Amino acid sequence: MVPPGGYYYAEVIRGVQDAARARGVRVVLAVSGESLADNQEQVRRLVAGGADGLLLMLHPGLHPLAGAEAWLDGLELPAVLVERRAGLQAGRLEQVASDHAGGAALAVRHLAALGHDRVALVARAESPNTALLSAGWSDAVRSAGLAPGPEYRITTAGDAAEADAGFEEVVRAVAAGEFRAALVHNDIDAIALLGLLRARGLRVPEDLAMITYDDEVAELSEIPLTAVAPPKQAVGSWALELVLRRLTDPAAPLAEVLLRPELRVRASCGADRAGLADRDDRADVADRADRAASGVDA
Repeated sequence: MVPPGGYYYAEVIRGVQDAARARGVRVVLAVSGESLADNQEQVRRLVAGGADGLLLMLHPGLHPLAGAEAWLDGLELPAVLVERRAGLQAGRLEQVASDHAGGAALAVRHLAALGHDRVALVARAESPNTALLSAGWSDAVRSAGLAPGPEYRITTAGDAAEADAGFEEVVRAVAAGEFRAALVHNDIDAIALLGLLRARGLRVPEDLAMITYDDEVAELSEIPLTAVAPPKQAVGSWALELVLRRLTDPAAPLAEVLLRPELRVRASCGADRAGLADRDDRADVADRADRAASGVDA
């Protein structure tokens, strides 16, 4: 069961499909609404239709608290929560998700290794993953000894003027030299931000080294975007394997699986330029050493 809309879920579903095909399992897809009642009704229909297990990717606005947690705890079929995290009251519900906090930390460490001492976070306010990204970003900033960077929560749902104002604030800060590196969630917002920067005469990565979080369309940007890629298909395949394991071995230990994202380096972070500079520096040092050895005044 998945929420309506969004390209994020398609990759997870593809992972479920591939794993199901390999195991000879039939998967039935249901699309839930926004309310707890909608989710409960969809699950009731799936169970009535003969489902043996459940893979649940709940609507982002449906927090697994209070009534939702009580409902999840009371599910009678083996169930796996997919790309969501439940509280301690979720009972025997198993979970598999991307380590979004770890992914954000991966981006910060990469930017720090490139010499940036202040990294901003630009994230969608309404995303269910933003709190995890923020936690990983702030932890990595502290552990790397970086100066605290600004955090921007951009509201992209509803009035477009509010989102535009948020992005304009980021552009003004870059123009003022307040920071020169940022982690942006997600690809679409990162591409839009790149366009705004260029319209103001600012360059990526020279004025802003950028890493996006998602990697659905990051490579298609005019300047290919370095991206943290959550392992979406792997999340789907692991989810199917967990529910099948529960069906064949009900006494197996309950599992909560976090899968680590991958950093895919492209042009927007400036790593290629840094590598070129390093090579030039090494070549210059070697040239000077050769000159000294041959007695030529360097």
